[in-house]
Amino acid sequence: MEQTLSKTRRSLLSSILVLNDVSWQTYDRLLDLLGDRGDVRLTYDRGTLEMMSSLPEHETYSWTIGRLVVILSEELGLEIRGLKSTTWRSQVQAAGKEADECFYIQNEPRVRNKLNIDLSVDPPPDLAIEIDVTHSAIDKLGIYARLQVPEVWRWQAGKLTIYILENQAYRESDTSLAFATFPVKEIEPFVRFDPQQGENARMRGFRDWVRSRYNG
Repeated sequence: MEQTLSKTRRSLLSSILVLNDVSWQTYDRLLDLLGDRGDVRLTYDRGTLEMMSSLPEHETYSWTIGRLVVILSEELGLEIRGLKSTTWRSQVQAAGKEADECFYIQNEPRVRNKLNIDLSVDPPPDLAIEIDVTHSAIDKLGIYARLQVPEVWRWQAGKLTIYILENQAYRESDTSLAFATFPVKEIEPFVRFDPQQGENARMRGFRDWVRSRYNG
């Protein structure tokens, strides 16, 4: 298994590998073998396993949106628990997904002191971030829906889309559940690259913008 995994990781440097008829036990074993290494991301959907390499573009947008969420929560006076790229999985649902970024906000008090979170007894994260820069063979929103994640933000082609879970499926929304009083979709310009500003300068600009909108 370890030798096969090593060869697979080398082949994933610039590609996506999709395997069919993969058992839950095999998926679980691969997660154990990969451990905390973030160069390969696994997504599991009812026997289909997608293995994808982490690209700089993907990681950049993920990191940036994560920072924006943290700043927004600070400025709005909300507690938050970030779990970054935690793998969320449910054997009952035959689903597993490594979030790009994820946060507890509404349910933060319920997991505040927990290092080990079990979806069979604990709530799923309130917000997941999905960065879509490559074509995927798996319906990742469908996985999040089966895991009962109430809100997903997807960044794709320079656009931020908010999805809210209703009746086991997502619908597009103009407003966020986690930040209901704030025009979240207006953060798009702060996600995009600015040749005149570095990332920290954009974050400072975002904080000032949030304060002007919230206090205004």
